Amino acid sequence: MSQEGDPGLSVEIVSLARIAEDRIPPGYRGGFAYTIRINNFSGRAVTLTSRKWMIRQSDGSLETVEGDGVVGEQPLIPNGGQHIYTSYCLLLGNGGSMWGYYFGYYENGQPALWRIPKFEMTLNP
Repeated sequence: MSQEGDPGLSVEIVSLARIAEDRIPPGYRGGFAYTIRINNFSGRAVTLTSRKWMIRQSDGSLETVEGDGVVGEQPLIPNGGQHIYTSYCLLLGNGGSMWGYYFGYYENGQPALWRIPKFEMTLNP
């Protein structure tokens, strides 16, 4: 399976905002909320069923997060449609980066793949 994603399936990082200090749990230095737009211009309806995120912390450690859908949903995205959601990432140090993939199935049962572009998160010292 290509790691570039399927033609017509794309992901955009719509916004990235630092989480307020009083909302950060103990053990973390900070975090960011991100809003993502998942686009489908493939010519067919597609259902997003799972995700795989790679999170690189500023100390170089790499965490992989996998799970069903996005924020509790497995959206059916019609051709020409989109799905927008907001989630967050917590950071152990001064920054980090995230990237990954969404997986799903077209209406005919064929596997579908979106590539999530890498984005950086940096806390001010």
